[in-house]
Amino acid sequence: TDLRKGDTFRILVEGLYRDGEFKKYGNILAAEFVNDGVLSRAYRFEVDGRADYYDAGGRSLRKAFLKAPLSFRRVSSGFSKSRLHPVLKIRRAHNGTDYVAPKGTPVSAMANGQVVAAGWQGGYGKLVVIRHPNGYKTFYGHLSGFAKGVRKGAVVTQGQLIGTVGSTGMSTGPHLHFEMRVNDRPVNPRKVVIPPGEPVPEALQASYKSVRDQLAGQLASAPPMRFETASR
Repeated sequence: TDLRKGDTFRILVEGLYRDGEFKKYGNILAAEFVNDGVLSRAYRFEVDGRADYYDAGGRSLRKAFLKAPLSFRRVSSGFSKSRLHPVLKIRRAHNGTDYVAPKGTPVSAMANGQVVAAGWQGGYGKLVVIRHPNGYKTFYGHLSGFAKGVRKGAVVTQGQLIGTVGSTGMSTGPHLHFEMRVNDRPVNPRKVVIPPGEPVPEALQASYKSVRDQLAGQLASAPPMRFETASR
């Protein structure tokens, strides 16, 4: 978002071939970006069968939580200690964010975790609750339905489809009611400082460093691409 004239980048990507003929690109294995003289690098590495990107020290470059669990049109209600309820017409706390979106819009898990509830729950209608590491829980209410396999005890990954937008329960129209709780205390999801993802485990550090060094060598052998004009 803040490119400067003279910034450079390199990308190391898989090329997929069949019978010696190039078919398409595969995974990005490593990337380098120099922005206003500041160097950033990312390396692809798998932990427990799941690929992610890490810096040179093995720290995750992914945030632990997505910014939002769906593609939405607008926010109709935010986190509030005293909101006039659109159905009950009384003032009471609104412990989440209401994202307006068409019925059937895909809803994704905000982060890796385990489903602790998936079913009908009063005013929430069809609700999914996911427990995440470090005391976090996320709530997804008023769903029209659940994704296949999303049930109590299921393990989900960040970005995985968990359901679709609906208007079940105490709702005046299609939207997602989203809540975040930390140690069972409701917090404003739009103001929470999102922690980084999990780093490479200590037991895999040696393996990671070997992969990192190999990718870094290949990356360095490619001439950098240079931005000739600034884009603001």
